[in-house]
Amino acid sequence: MTRELCKVKEKREEGLVMFCLADIFKKKIEKEDIATLLRTSPDRLIQFEKAYRDLALRDSSTDNFFQLNAKQAAEMQEGITIEDTTVDLNDMINRIVKELISATSVWSYDGKHVFTKRGTNFDAAEKVTNEEIMQLPEQLRPALTGSLAKVDIKEPSYVVLANDYQKYLMEKNFTKKNMFYHHFRQGLDILDLDPITYEMIATNPNSMGHWLPQLVHAASQRGFFKIPKTTILRVPLPMLQLTRLDYMSLTRTTLDIVDMFCREIFNLEEDKEYFIKTGTYSSKFDFRNAYVHGTKEVRELGEYLLFIHHQACQMASPLNNISIYGVSTTNEWVVREFIRDKENNPCIYKGLPLHTEYRAFVDLDSKEVLGINPYWDSKIMKQRFGHEEDKDSPHNMHDFIIYSMHEETLMNRYHENESQILKQVELLVNDMEGLSGQWSIDIMQNGKKFWLIDMALAANSALKECIPRGKLKPIQENWIPVLK
Repeated sequence: MTRELCKVKEKREEGLVMFCLADIFKKKIEKEDIATLLRTSPDRLIQFEKAYRDLALRDSSTDNFFQLNAKQAAEMQEGITIEDTTVDLNDMINRIVKELISATSVWSYDGKHVFTKRGTNFDAAEKVTNEEIMQLPEQLRPALTGSLAKVDIKEPSYVVLANDYQKYLMEKNFTKKNMFYHHFRQGLDILDLDPITYEMIATNPNSMGHWLPQLVHAASQRGFFKIPKTTILRVPLPMLQLTRLDYMSLTRTTLDIVDMFCREIFNLEEDKEYFIKTGTYSSKFDFRNAYVHGTKEVRELGEYLLFIHHQACQMASPLNNISIYGVSTTNEWVVREFIRDKENNPCIYKGLPLHTEYRAFVDLDSKEVLGINPYWDSKIMKQRFGHEEDKDSPHNMHDFIIYSMHEETLMNRYHENESQILKQVELLVNDMEGLSGQWSIDIMQNGKKFWLIDMALAANSALKECIPRGKLKPIQENWIPVLK
């Protein structure tokens, strides 16, 4: 044990973390030594976490749009007053929400049974018209109705997208082929929506609505794996178009419509806790985005979903140093029950409980398990928190220490259950119907229960290096929708 670490132990309990963080910044104490100390001292761990919350989490303002979380964005929209207007704004909001709900299809799983609901008829006389909207002051105008959407460019995007996609399919030159593919995938995430572009996005097999119904059916055959209660909705086109607009330009009226829509369509209860995500993205790496609880947050859940979807789409922008597309190539929003931690795990990523998790790779055509790996892989996690450019941020220092402290527990639990998980995944694969190809399946352990929490195409998934060489197959993408 280092001399500096002995000094840490001599500090008063209430000052432990402030001392640790200050000296970590000054590089007087190794983060591994702090992890060793906290591993054997629950009281000091409590103090460490309290100081992290007080010193780092509470002061988490940022000028970086991609580090802003949904709840911070909501606070920035507070305090906007509704001015006097001759238009009954509440009536307009209610009518828009009613029309949006009538156009929404929903799939829901309550832990035992599956329910589906298609769109319903809507009285055309109730529709909010553009003329009505224009009677409002600009700062009050909604950016959508049940059938109208605000766009940046009048021409439909699908013309450009179809052209790039065709060129990608026909091009023989490797460099040009990649360029056309890049333009196409980038456009799917950032261009204005039209009905055909909307249906192109809907073809993404990684979106939850494509695979969760089949997973629920297979898991129910044996009962070993649990699946959280889940509701998936297909976001109406006018509302999904909001993800393409400047989020901070959206009026309070627009956000109120999104919030009310989500409260009603998801049947939200203000005393419950929820985990939210798009069909492909949870933004759980700032867990404040994904975890919703308390009356205020439940009432704002809709704008949280809108923000994380918009933020994910903006990752594809050509204005970024690195353009990342596909994070939210989906037209689905998802609300799930929040699975409370039964193991008193420490948290990383600003509140995410560090459960033991397993990523299994499977081939649903050959009905075999291709490989399995700890989701929180030690090498990858320590590289992320301890050796990237932002390793000296308070959050990454905290997460490096917490992960290092908890690593042995994670790996012991993983190896204790690995063979059992492999056996159960093999049975799951044999029971899977209606889905083909190679996939990753994520499993979260919570006490003695194992929860199926995510799936994605194997070729798109991290940790696929655990698949034996020659087993991983390239995927054949098809973005051409079947139009009805």
